[in-house]
Amino acid sequence: MRIAPGVKLERIYVYGPACHWGRFERNFTLAAGAIVQLETIDLSNQLLALRRFRDVLPATAGDGVVVGIVDTGIDPNHPLLPNISGGANMVLEETKDDPGEIADWGPAAVEGEHGTHVAGIVGARPTVDIDLAGVAPGVTLRSYRVFPHNGGDATNYDIMNAIDRAVQDGCNIINLSLGGGEEDEAIRAAIGSALDSGVLVIAAAGNDGRKPVSYPAALPFCIAVTAMGWTNSFPAASSEAGDVARPYGGENTFVGAFSNFGPQIDLTGPGVGVVSTLPGGTFGAMSGTSMASPALAGYAAYLLGQDATILGLNGAEKSTALRDKLFGSATPLGFGRDFEGFGLPG
Repeated sequence: MRIAPGVKLERIYVYGPACHWGRFERNFTLAAGAIVQLETIDLSNQLLALRRFRDVLPATAGDGVVVGIVDTGIDPNHPLLPNISGGANMVLEETKDDPGEIADWGPAAVEGEHGTHVAGIVGARPTVDIDLAGVAPGVTLRSYRVFPHNGGDATNYDIMNAIDRAVQDGCNIINLSLGGGEEDEAIRAAIGSALDSGVLVIAAAGNDGRKPVSYPAALPFCIAVTAMGWTNSFPAASSEAGDVARPYGGENTFVGAFSNFGPQIDLTGPGVGVVSTLPGGTFGAMSGTSMASPALAGYAAYLLGQDATILGLNGAEKSTALRDKLFGSATPLGFGRDFEGFGLPG
C-alpha cells in the first residue's frame, strides 16, 4: 500500500537491525526522503534490562546446570555461546526420511533468530569484543529445534518429543519460549513426566496483549512468566517505548503491553528491550514473554547451581524444591498477582 507524503500516521514502529534499537514515533507526518535515525545499542549501559536483572550474579552462575532450549535452534558458532553441548532437530518432517538430519539443531532457515536470542539470555558468556552476559554464564546449553526450516509453526508432537529428549539428555531446566492454541494432552504429559524426573519447566505466558495465559504456560505445573520492563532501560524514542503500559510498579517498572496475564501466572521477568545474542556472532534487542522466560530459567539455574542439597535430590522432590526456591526469591513489584505472580526474582 502506498501512502502519500503529508499524511499523518498515528504511530510508526521501526524495528532495529542487529546492534541497533528500533524507533517509535507518534503523529508522524510522512515526507519525501524522510529519514528515521536508529540509535546504536551501548553495551556499557548499566541500565540495560538483562545487566540490571543479573546485577551481582557471578560469571560462574549456573555452573554444573544444564538448560534445554526448545525453540528455533541456536547458532552453534556464536562466540558468546561456547557452552552449547549439542542438541537435536526434533522436526519430524525433516528427520523422518533422513535420520541424519537429527543433528541439525542450528537456527531455522526462516525466522530462526529467536532461539539464539533466548539462549543468550540464559547463558551468554562475554568476550573481550562483546561485553554481553546472560543471566547464568556458567550453564551448559542444549538446543532442541522444533521450528522447521520453511518457517512454519512447531507441532505439538515435536514439542512433546523435544521435552522428552531434553530430559533424556540430562537437562535440569527446560525453557519453552513458545505457545498458543488449545491445551494438548501429549505436551501436558511430557511436562508432567519432566517434573517427575526432577526437571523444572518454565514457559512464556504469551504476547497477545492482555489475553489469557497461553498453553503450555497455563498448565498448573508449568512456571508461567509475564514480561516486565524498566522505562529507563531503553532509549525514550525506541520501539520499546510503545510497549510501556499499565500496570506500573515502583522504580520505573511496568508490564509490557503485549504480555498476557491471568491467575496462572507464577512470576514476572525482564522482557522489554532485552539485548541478547543473534545468529552470525552479533546481538540485538527483542521484546516478549519469550525473553522473560529464559531470564528466569537462567536465574533458576543460578539458584540450583549454588544449592548442593537440591542438586542431590531426585525426581519430583528436586523440581519442587527448585520451584519453591525460585518462588521464594521473588519480590512483588506492585503489579498485582495476575500480572506478576510472586514477583520478580533477584
